[in-house]
Order: sequence, then structure tokens, then C-alpha cells
Amino acid sequence: MLRTQSQTRRRAIRSTTANACGLYPAVGAAGMDPRGVVIGREAYSGKAYIFDPFILYDPTARVRLPSGHVLVLGKSGHGKSALEKTYVLRQLRFRDRNFCVLDAQGEDGTGEWDGIARELGITPIRLVYGDADAGDGVRINPLDPRIPPEHQFKVLVSMMEILSGGPLAPHTKFALAEAHRSAVTAAGGQQRVVVLSDVLTALTSPREALLGQQRVGPEELIAWGRPAALALDELCNPGRELAGLFDGPTSEGIDLDARLIVFDLTRLPREGEAMPLLMAVIGPWIRFGWIKPGDTIKRTLIVEEAWHILSHRPVARLFEELVRYGRRLGLSFWAVLHHLADLTLEDAPEAAAILKLTATRVLYHLDRDEAEVTADYLGLTAWARKALPDGANICAPGRAIWQVGSRINLVEHIRTATEIRLTDTNRRMTERTGGDVGHPAVPMIPLRRGAAA
Repeated sequence: MLRTQSQTRRRAIRSTTANACGLYPAVGAAGMDPRGVVIGREAYSGKAYIFDPFILYDPTARVRLPSGHVLVLGKSGHGKSALEKTYVLRQLRFRDRNFCVLDAQGEDGTGEWDGIARELGITPIRLVYGDADAGDGVRINPLDPRIPPEHQFKVLVSMMEILSGGPLAPHTKFALAEAHRSAVTAAGGQQRVVVLSDVLTALTSPREALLGQQRVGPEELIAWGRPAALALDELCNPGRELAGLFDGPTSEGIDLDARLIVFDLTRLPREGEAMPLLMAVIGPWIRFGWIKPGDTIKRTLIVEEAWHILSHRPVARLFEELVRYGRRLGLSFWAVLHHLADLTLEDAPEAAAILKLTATRVLYHLDRDEAEVTADYLGLTAWARKALPDGANICAPGRAIWQVGSRINLVEHIRTATEIRLTDTNRRMTERTGGDVGHPAVPMIPLRRGAAA
């Protein structure tokens, strides 16, 4: 005689999580939403691991994320670059996904994304200091008309603070604001775009201004604005090392409507003010030139070597605003770093705010000291804290701990043969000469032939 379901149902038992782990050792972590792109497999259950920050932000998702921003950490050679590249290649198959990459790593004068760009039929935007009109460099105008005037002034202040090494004095900021206003008026009267040299001219030959009801004469304005003028001279004087990249109208041919935009930063010096200056300009420039209000495109901004943003307060201040309004802009921000230990987050509230806004953290192998610092800051579980320093087994190359909201999984990244060829950055250190065996090849979909993306 068959028994009904109610007759065979067993009574529930109460247990602690510690005992349950021993009683049911083969049970893997629960999956997330099945929509999105496959990253690889969850190491303990063997199930496909699927991720899409835009889908997980949706209220109907199984795991609801408060933001679409991602932090990627780990030592070199363990899979950070491969992850971000394959993620982009897979997401590009969806029509409503656009990407912008700040490529700061590479060799022989080209970035790591150069091979992918060639395969997709796009041309990276190569940024170099010097005469942009004479060589193959590209100029980006921080006073581009696509950036609203109030944000232009924020960019100016940030650039001056980077060059002068500290916050501007109130009287210097006043003189800079008057010079910017005069430069915009003068350029508008000549029906052309305002550029940095216009601001320098206005700083060094100002007109009388009003500070409340007090009249401020030209000589006093010159004295007040001298620190900003000296900083601007570094960018506008052709004989200076930093000249050429920012002074002048934005170069022609930069396609901000392309589905993939790659800014190649590898020819810029890593040390000094060059990289922070570019980051200070490119954040607002991307926000107002690349992100189009009212459309349905989901955009992802990937910043390699993101410590150039987090370690400079003027730059972090601009990017914090961009990241904070990411949900309103339809933006997912990916910060790719090697470690957190070099960042004094207590002295940089803007950088700490950016990291706190990331709802997804992908953690590759770290040295023990780095792992302890990271685990404390991110609030990792005990097993994840122990796994991070194990670079030979648990967190071997290609394996990472994914902290997505409140869920933590160990994920093994899987690539096709085509993706391995396009994302391999270890060719010069390995002896492999042939293609990888056992990985299926996947055809690539060209985007736009000959376009500057």
C-alpha cells in the first residue's frame, strides 16, 4: 500500500551550522540568478557560476545587490586580467552592453587589450604627452563643451591640486574661478571651444573682480592665482614635460558611441602626476561624453591599476561622485588592484567610500599579510581568510573567492581556446608553442571595422 507524502514526511531537526557542515559535507553553496554570463564553475558544487551585476541589481533577482560595482584584487599572474577580458567578450554578445576600459598595463608601447581590440576591429585610443597634432597622440580637453561648466571647474581644481601637491587656498580658488569664467566668455565670443591656455591667459592678465561687495584689483588677482598659473604652465607650455595632452580641443575621431572603448595608457609614465592628471580628466569626460541620459544601454567602466584613483584624493573625489550615482547612470564600475595595504584609507574618505560602494569583490591569491588586511577590511569569513594565502591549491591561478552581496563562493574561471589566446599575458614566460588542447574555440563577433573606439 502506497503512503501519502504527509505520512512519509520526517520531522525537522535543529542543528548548529558547525554540526551541519560535518553532517552534510558534500553540499555546495546555493546558486544565484541563472541569467547573465557564465564565469566558470563553483568549485565545491561543480555548478555553473553565472554573474551579471545589472541583473542582480533587479528586484526580481534571487540575490539582490545594492550596486553593480566590482572590486578585483590579487597578485599578478593569478587571473585578474583574464577574468575582466573574458567577461567583456561574453557580455558584448548582448546588444545593450557597452564597455570602456582604461588599459594601464602592457609591453612594447601597446596595452594588454590591443589583441582583443584588433580581433574586434576597433582602434585603441593611445594617450601620450607631447604634440598631439604632430604624432599619434590624442588630446582630451578637460574643458570640453560636453562637460557642464560647473564640472569643468571641479576638474580644473583637481588638476591644480595634483600639480601643486595639496588643496588650493581659498583665494587661489577664487582667482581660478574668475579666470575660468572669463576664459569661457572670451572663447564663446570667438565661437570656439575654451581650452586650458585661455584660463592661463585669464589668470595672468585678469580684470577687476568682485568678492562680495569688495573690489579685487588685477594685481591682487595675479598674486592670488599664481599657484594655479604655475600649475597650468606645466600643461600649456610646449617646453614642459606634461604639455600636449590637455591643452587644446579634443582630438577628432574619438568614437564615444562605440560598444567597446579602450584607452591605452601604457605610454604614460607610471610615477609622478601624469596618470592622476589623466584620471582626473577622464572620469567626468566619460560621464558626460560617454554616458547618454535616457537610453537603455548598460555601461561598464573597467579601470586597471585603480590605485591611481584611490591614492589621490582629488581624483577619488571626482570618481566617488561617478560611482555613487552609478545606479542612476546605468553604470557598473570595476576597480582592479593588486592589494589594499598601500592605501591609507583612513586618510582618504573618498577612496574608502568607493570601495564600500562595491557590492561584488573578486579576490585572487594574496600574501598572508595582505590577505589579513583585506579580510579585516572586507569582513571575510574564516574559511575565505585561510584560503586567500593558499596560492598553490584553493586559490591557485584561475580560482578566486567571489563575495557577491552576502554570498561567498570559490569560483574556478573557465576559458575557451580563443579566449585563452586573447587573454594570455604570460607568453614570454612560458614554453608553449601550440594551441591549448581540450578547450573549445568560439568565433569572435567584430564590432566596427576601422573605427576609433
